[in-house]
Amino acid sequence: MSATRRELLAALREGVDVHDPAIGYQVLYEDWLGRDHWRLDREGLPLLVGVDPERWADHLEVHERAAQGERLLATLASDLAIDAAGDIAPARLGSWARQHGCGLPQPFARVLDFILRVMPGSAGTMEATALNSAAAEARAAEREQLLGAALMLVTRFPQQCRDEHGFFDGGRIADLILEKAALWFPLEAPALARDDIAALVERYLS
Repeated sequence: MSATRRELLAALREGVDVHDPAIGYQVLYEDWLGRDHWRLDREGLPLLVGVDPERWADHLEVHERAAQGERLLATLASDLAIDAAGDIAPARLGSWARQHGCGLPQPFARVLDFILRVMPGSAGTMEATALNSAAAEARAAEREQLLGAALMLVTRFPQQCRDEHGFFDGGRIADLILEKAALWFPLEAPALARDDIAALVERYLS
């Protein structure tokens, strides 16, 4: 049965090149993986295949793959126990693909893995709720913003974020965040010092 899933996915990926710089797949997946849920039929399935949801209908028509699309959608809905038009968390769809040996598009896998490692459950929000104070909320919001900045830098400028051994380095990421701080903190610099930012990032990288 898993082979059937892989075959359907392979058929639907005809003509798809996730390394095509003209399409901007990295930015596409950064955008979509920043959302909590995808609608399975119109968003989840296209992104699993490696197609911009806005181009999905055209992709199926050009490559005459509507039948395969319907079959894989029905299989997904059955496996995940949701309606074909229901919502699904991106991480759950990624887990389904790996469980059945269906490779994810490289930008999908890279961004998802970083999110799961660096922002597992939005620790800042939980801290703010526990402390129940305006100061805690401000700190939590800043930490989430810093981790979001780290995500963007690691996915867009991975080589600048690695040490001499090829590992992601919290200090280098912190330096880049502060260098480009106006992108995320246009009114004032983050309250956390450079070493504290580095420690925050390292906590989720280790």
